Amino acid sequence: MDLFIVIFVILVALTFEYINGFHDTANSIATVVGTKVLTPRQAIILAAITNLLGAFFGLAVAKTISSGLVDSAFVTQGVLICALLGAIIWDLATWWVGLPTSSSHAIVGGLVGATLAAAVCMNAAKPLTDKAGNPASVWSALKWAEVKEKKSKTLVEPTPELLAALGDTAKTNGTHTLKLGTNKVQCVVFSKKVRMVQEKAGIDKSGILHKVVIPMFSSPVVGFVGGMLLMMFLYLLLRSFRPVWVNRVFGKLQIVSASYMGFSHGMNDATKTMGIITLALVAATKGGLLEGVPGLFSFLKTPEGSDVLKLSLGDKLVGLFPTWLQFGYMPPIGDAKSQSVPHWCVFVCAITMAAGTAAGGWRIIKTLGQKMVKLQPVHGFAAETTAATVLFVTGTLGMPVSTTHAISTSIMGVGCAKRFSALKLGVVERILWAWVMTIPATALLAFSLVWVCNQIGWIRF
Repeated sequence: MDLFIVIFVILVALTFEYINGFHDTANSIATVVGTKVLTPRQAIILAAITNLLGAFFGLAVAKTISSGLVDSAFVTQGVLICALLGAIIWDLATWWVGLPTSSSHAIVGGLVGATLAAAVCMNAAKPLTDKAGNPASVWSALKWAEVKEKKSKTLVEPTPELLAALGDTAKTNGTHTLKLGTNKVQCVVFSKKVRMVQEKAGIDKSGILHKVVIPMFSSPVVGFVGGMLLMMFLYLLLRSFRPVWVNRVFGKLQIVSASYMGFSHGMNDATKTMGIITLALVAATKGGLLEGVPGLFSFLKTPEGSDVLKLSLGDKLVGLFPTWLQFGYMPPIGDAKSQSVPHWCVFVCAITMAAGTAAGGWRIIKTLGQKMVKLQPVHGFAAETTAATVLFVTGTLGMPVSTTHAISTSIMGVGCAKRFSALKLGVVERILWAWVMTIPATALLAFSLVWVCNQIGWIRF
């Protein structure tokens, strides 16, 4: 029965991933369809492929979802199911009316609301206490804001002593820990290149405030301003060129920017569900739900910390290229203290996201690509490049920001650079209201589901 519950959580999570795929398809292809550079079918195929590739890279968002927002002590399989259902209900409702809301914020809101409800129910059964035995608030279930000193890691050229100590280990790609005298030293090996890990004093900011709330407001501003400035620069650069030539050139360049957008979308969005599944596996392993499972299902147990020192699927994919096509690529530094995301989870989530993307989301495509502002290829290129860059940077930093916010505000910025009257404010107002309501609505839905299920005995703490 315990194994069935864990599998059911994974299936619900993959259902959310599939819905996220067709709900957010419009984010990566709306502009390229709106400018008529690609047909809807061509754009969906392009988005599915680039979403798949992007999902293999940048697991920082998955680690934020799995360990950086809520206290896993309050998370059970039932809590995760309610969190996912809250996000699914909101995504389907907004998709039906054609509103491009954020799946990222939907799952964050669902996770926060469900975990808070679990804390409330636990506190009602038995007053909560901290590790020291003192009374604790139900809000302790949420990691609101954490600022702590942390040694940041950078890669530098290795010392001769390190190279000598590596020996045959230098032939194995990954992060290695070696002992030099009395010190332990980490190094990264990739395609015969070796770099030593150097630690520097720094500050680590985590929690809902730093990873969700601040980026939620800052990323749309960056998208709007960035889109407007890039479009103004292109107007200045192309003012003496004929429109026919501009459309022809940027029609081809927009395929590149749409691919960049799809890759960044996969890197940011697909990894959220990886984080949820990893959180479910961690909770199941710590709670003893996977003790004695048949060998066929042993892959469900969370891997030991050393597994995170191995290469990700994206790193392995780059490793297949000739050295001259890798452009000096080095994989991120492995951290044995971080919860790793299993390879099978990465692959399954990536495939599910790509399948959902292939299903399309025509209602939202129409809103983003046609209703907000009339776009030409040069406008689509500017909007996609800006939004994709925002997603790439925040995804690398582990911030689960909204793909919808990034592309929508980039389109708004491009429209304002054209002229303010080109922006249809009525449509923009509907989108803004949907943004404001996403996290509170999904949190309330998930909170209610957990509370009701606890009252009728379906979820016990």
